[in-house]
Amino acid sequence: MSTPRPHPHFNDKGTLDWHTRWQDALATAKASGKHVFIEFGREA
Repeated sequence: MSTPRPHPHFNDKGTLDWHTRWQDALATAKASGKHVFIEFGREA
């Protein structure tokens, strides 16, 4: 198993494997039979 990609804005201590591009996230989810979690917000 590879090392999870970090959260792009804070240290989540490796909780999830984060993607910043939809196509990458969808391809990874499909390949592993998992769902996609979408975090949406705005930066201050």
